[in-house]
Amino acid sequence: MPQDQRRGPGRPRDADMEARVFDAVLEVYWETSWRGFTFDAVARRARVGRAALYRRWASKEDLLVAALEARSPLPAPIDTGSVRGDLVELSDQLARGYAELAGLVSIRVTLDAMVNPDLLAHLTDTLNQSRLVTTRAIVSRAVARGELPPNTSTTLLLELVTGAVLSHALFSHPHRSAETDASPRHSEIVVETVLRALV
Repeated sequence: MPQDQRRGPGRPRDADMEARVFDAVLEVYWETSWRGFTFDAVARRARVGRAALYRRWASKEDLLVAALEARSPLPAPIDTGSVRGDLVELSDQLARGYAELAGLVSIRVTLDAMVNPDLLAHLTDTLNQSRLVTTRAIVSRAVARGELPPNTSTTLLLELVTGAVLSHALFSHPHRSAETDASPRHSEIVVETVLRALV
């Protein structure tokens, strides 16, 4: 008799468990910050056993990183053929990310790392790595095409774009209206301003 026919009924595989866990991670962290973020709290919110979490993630740091990577603010590679197009796409992806819970949680993790650097500093490094790698590739291609000076700072460029997008996401959202929606896209204004400063 084949092995799958000899198996007892057992417990059916929970196909959407990981998605529920990642949703729970973001919700719990957003509500409680680092101090209230525990396996127990996530397990209760996701309606799974705590043992199931421990089998997949060795620590709550690993679980948090996995959830944020799964809901990454920069999910897609960027290569539009021009530095302007690349930076507009980068700005758009950041804006979409900060409009979602994962982006807001990443901000809270960054703030918590200032209070708990021994625990969370490596998490913020992980969160920033994808943005830095993406921006470094954008700058490298732009320098090769002659669109940016060879001494362009990847870090400064990323800070300028991210800072403008983050400020807009945090402070302008409640004041949007049909008039502002009809105005030029915020990402394009940010990129034009940054390029004028760097070129």
